[in-house]
Amino acid sequence: MDYGIIDCHAHIFPPAAMAAGFPDVATHLLHQQRSMHMHGNQPYRRMRDRSLVAERPLWDPNDPSATGRRDVNFRVGTHGRYEWTVNGEDQYVQFLAPWMRDLEMPAETLLAYMDYAGVASAVLQNEHIYGNLAADFAEAGKAHPGRFVGLAQVEEAFATPTPNCSALTTRSAGWAWRAFTTTGLFRSGYRPMHSDAAYDPYWSLVERSGLPVFWVQSGASPVGTYEDEMRHLARIIERFPGIHHVLVHGVPTALYCDENDRLTLPPVLDSLLSEAPVSAEILYPIAWGGRQEYPYPRAHKHIRQLLDRFGAGRFLWGSDAPNVDRYCTYAQSLTYFTRHSDYLSDADRRAILRDNALTLFPVLRQPTDP
Repeated sequence: MDYGIIDCHAHIFPPAAMAAGFPDVATHLLHQQRSMHMHGNQPYRRMRDRSLVAERPLWDPNDPSATGRRDVNFRVGTHGRYEWTVNGEDQYVQFLAPWMRDLEMPAETLLAYMDYAGVASAVLQNEHIYGNLAADFAEAGKAHPGRFVGLAQVEEAFATPTPNCSALTTRSAGWAWRAFTTTGLFRSGYRPMHSDAAYDPYWSLVERSGLPVFWVQSGASPVGTYEDEMRHLARIIERFPGIHHVLVHGVPTALYCDENDRLTLPPVLDSLLSEAPVSAEILYPIAWGGRQEYPYPRAHKHIRQLLDRFGAGRFLWGSDAPNVDRYCTYAQSLTYFTRHSDYLSDADRRAILRDNALTLFPVLRQPTDP
């Protein structure tokens, strides 16, 4: 390929035991404990014999607010693990790759990944588990011009009544695209919801800025099902049609396929992807890596149906590095798509790997781009 590939979903972050942009370590740890309660891809295990643990001891299931946090000595472990203790028994979840001793991903390590795989640029996505990292992203972009563009994380629970979006003022530096994680609403007990009128001042400001919003949504949370998440998004779009939205982690097709991998998407999702200013990531290894081996042949059946239905212009490729290391290498998170997608034309492949991203991130445009 004679063009620079853009990875629309990658991470850098300092050691997880640090405050990482939060006011203190305790606030960061609160978000990490909530995230590990919501995390479902990796199982909980007992430390002494690595046996599976079915219970979910980190949070009161009847209290999704911050007061539902259980005192289990939740802590950052080593080598990609978070740990806690229940009834004297240590447990853990292998959230990140085992090589990550301090649960840290420096920008220089991500650059080495990218150079090895032949990736030109990366969108640095934020999420509270890693910290509030707009300053880190700006520093990485300054140190490595043209290689990174970053998303600024909003404090979702506190974006109303006064919009919490000071990073919008830094758009000229290229570090003000927004990340909105609906599970972050736990700090307010999911009241009000992000589509309620109380959030209108925030969405109005985002619409005036012209910045896209990258959404991290869940298939089961106090917001509801994934379809409920889409209904909330549809209500926001109805009132603020000028905002472009990106579904982080892509369409969760595993929820909507039959035994023959035929997709039947719910009407609200089909409508958003066909009629509204909504794009989605193509990011299957992080979701499918625990279910099948590279190059994920079932995933390709799903990708092809999505492209046939909505067109290549709706999609962006991403890796979710370094999390994807749980299942495959960074290079494989690209080659499963580039080497096994003969159903794509060269123009469609370029759109997904670069051109669609340039529409959202013109700061990454090069003189050779059309």
